[in-house]
Parts: sequence; structure tokens; C-alpha cells
Amino acid sequence: MNRIKNIRPGVLVIPDAGLKLKPGQVVEVERLTKQIQAALKNGRLAMADKPKQEPVASPEPDQDAEPVDLSKLSATDAISKVNEEANPETLKGYMDTEKRRTVIDALKSRLEGLQGAAE
Repeated sequence: MNRIKNIRPGVLVIPDAGLKLKPGQVVEVERLTKQIQAALKNGRLAMADKPKQEPVASPEPDQDAEPVDLSKLSATDAISKVNEEANPETLKGYMDTEKRRTVIDALKSRLEGLQGAAE
């Protein structure tokens, strides 16, 4: 089984595999179809790591950590960083300085997801 992840800020449809992936969604596929291979090559998809069999306690997030400057990252890397961020205040800070529409959309989506999880 192969695990693939949609790294685009929008929905990605892969007809020959019958997939409709939301931003950041990871799925397992039995084989890599031609369209999946093309999406991997073009940077629309990424191979996701296999989940570890043993759960490992993650360290507490460092609240004093310096936020990353998203403007120094490519849009794809910035969106990936946004999807990893769990602090709404940091995300709001990114919103104040970010100019790229795709990254702003990812920030809004992530903030909505975090606020929905908090309720």
C-alpha cells in the first residue's frame, strides 16, 4: 500500500483512481495510477510516511518557539507549515503578514478547523 497526501491548498480530483482529496488529506492506495504518478511529479501530491506501529508520545509544543517566516518559504512549504501549526494565535499572526492568496486560504481553513475542534 502507498500513502499519498494532497499538498495543494484546494481539492484534488484523480479520476483514474476514483479519488477526491481535500487539502492535506492522506489516503492509502494499492497502486500508483498514471494520474497519481503525474500529480506526484508535478508537485500536487506527496508520498506520506507510513504510520508508526508504536505510538510515541510527542513532546509538548514549545510555546516560546520563534514562528517561522512564511515569506521565506515556497507556497507549498508555507501551506504545509500552516497545516502543522496548532496555535491559533500564531496562525493569526501569519494572517497579518501573508500576501499569497493560496497561503491565506490555507490559514483561514486551518483556523476554522482549530476553532471547530475547540467547540
